[in-house]
Amino acid sequence: MSTQKEQYSYVERVVSDNSSKNGLDKTETMGTVKLTAGKTIYIPTPTADPQDPLNMKTWQKLVVTVLVSIFSTLGLALVSGFGGLLGFYIPEYAASGHGTYEAISRLLTFPSLFMGIGNLIGMPLAIAVGRRSVLLGSTIILVVSAILSACAKTYEWHLGARMFMGLAAGQSEAVVPMVVQEIYFLHERSRGLMIQQTVQVILSTIWTLFASPIAGAITPQGWYYLGAGLAAVQFILTLFFLPETKYERSLGAYQEKAASKPLSDAENAQGTSQGEDLATERPALDFVNYAPRTWRSDMRLWVGTPEWSKAFTVLVQTFTVLIFPNVFWAMLLNGLTLGVNIAIGITYGGIVTSAPYNWAQSSASYANCGQIVTALAALPLLGYGSDLIIKWKANRNGGIHEPESRLIPLIIPIIVGTFTAVLYGQAAAHPNQYHWFTVVWAIAAYYFAFVGANIVAITYLLDSYPARAGPILVNICAFRGIISFGTTYAITPFINRCGYDGSFGAYAGMTAGIGLLAIPVYFYGKRIRGFTARFAKDKHTA
Repeated sequence: MSTQKEQYSYVERVVSDNSSKNGLDKTETMGTVKLTAGKTIYIPTPTADPQDPLNMKTWQKLVVTVLVSIFSTLGLALVSGFGGLLGFYIPEYAASGHGTYEAISRLLTFPSLFMGIGNLIGMPLAIAVGRRSVLLGSTIILVVSAILSACAKTYEWHLGARMFMGLAAGQSEAVVPMVVQEIYFLHERSRGLMIQQTVQVILSTIWTLFASPIAGAITPQGWYYLGAGLAAVQFILTLFFLPETKYERSLGAYQEKAASKPLSDAENAQGTSQGEDLATERPALDFVNYAPRTWRSDMRLWVGTPEWSKAFTVLVQTFTVLIFPNVFWAMLLNGLTLGVNIAIGITYGGIVTSAPYNWAQSSASYANCGQIVTALAALPLLGYGSDLIIKWKANRNGGIHEPESRLIPLIIPIIVGTFTAVLYGQAAAHPNQYHWFTVVWAIAAYYFAFVGANIVAITYLLDSYPARAGPILVNICAFRGIISFGTTYAITPFINRCGYDGSFGAYAGMTAGIGLLAIPVYFYGKRIRGFTARFAKDKHTA
């Protein structure tokens, strides 16, 4: 295999660390790159290929971002939006012995587990074949599983259909962010992912917000049929407007050696370093040596020849990166915050429909309205804010970007999440002492904590191990699904034993504890990357 090719769009680069104001030391650390040299340096290095995903026009990037966001919306809303419909199914399943809240809640917790399993299947296929084909296949599964859920005659049938649905919805957590990060440069990555999250959160909140009234008006089965119809429309849009974003690049495009020495004034001015791939300007598209991007080329189900051996390789690497301390910490943080968010989603309906609030079952999902505000607040704080911080830190560090700078914005979500978990537990345990708005606020605020943990962890790890984009995303999304399942599977017995205040107080403590581990990761992350780099290299990597 050529030493100039890597397995994914994001390949390894081993570059030197900036140890002083005037120069760089000789210690090479994966993830450390030259980001500024008078101007912002493009990473990966721009190409003149019209079919390079990074060379898509702005409008097409926005179309791709919106399309994958709609896919995420449909998958996540059909899985997590079901929280507002739990009350409709309790009377129906009571006669069959599955009418307890604990049994009904499995219709929400088990699909979340299968979302993680779906990542273990979907991401290897996305690496071997392509992102486009996986998203198209997953959309078909969404259509079929939603119809099966609507037609369910028994609890077991319904549960099985929803677990099948989880396999497809899981791609919204790994393949979708992979597509987004492949069409943006490093210094744009966080805002790109946050734009995708913002669109997704707003749309899924609207869908979830009206889940209860829709189910009340056209039955829960009608709600599923509506989801199936929208997923069918999504399939058609994806087929025509979502091109493949898989693209192979040379090692030099990721500054394998570009940051090994400081730039001279002349090199800073032109944005290059003696043939090394440092570019502060984007070249004009070359239509002589490269094929143009056309409607026909965008309609291909995959680009090049499927590489099936890489599917197995990704699975092996997924378990390899799991032992990296920084990856393991990020997985724990994401798994916990997702689990607590699901726990809130399972329990809020019973709280707002009981005394003293006494909301109607058809109005329970209105409690999710605050998540729209969450999305609008998270975009500037965690999206644009993160990209501005890394450029500011790089300028103060002689132009060198350290991935740990991505962890700084995590402070806000952790504080908000810790406070919110305590507040939600108190409001649920003592509803007569708290206004219903406390529950509504808590739903939105802890979702902000989860979104923050998710975006920060993904951008930090992708910056740290660019050659392991696929395994990193599988690891975060698949294993966090397992952790979240463990967090929520016994939520009802946990609440019965410890009360809402005790159980969610414990969740608050875990949120704070795991969040505080970001401090040693921030200060020792570079040493961790230096040690783990040897395990993150392929045999053919220079």
